Amino acid sequence: MERHGPVCAYCGGSYPAEDITLDHVQPRKGKTAYDRSDNLVLACKVCNAAKADMPFLGFILARRSRGVFLLHYGEHLSDGIKQTVRELVEKPL
Repeated sequence: MERHGPVCAYCGGSYPAEDITLDHVQPRKGKTAYDRSDNLVLACKVCNAAKADMPFLGFILARRSRGVFLLHYGEHLSDGIKQTVRELVEKPL
């Protein structure tokens, strides 16, 4: 929040701070290791609800612009997540 403000890492929209949520890029499904900061991003309620427990690959592939925003607003994410997203958004349609 300090770096970019209350901006959704999936759609790039700005929201009031009280309306922004935290999302696990890789769904945690009960695994506490996924609560690390390199797996969390800010997300608007609409994107967070749309993603739910969906694997992030499917969510990004459904709308590749989400991957572009995620790379911009998720520079703190793990190298594995960033590399996977880069490969997804750089492939030709």
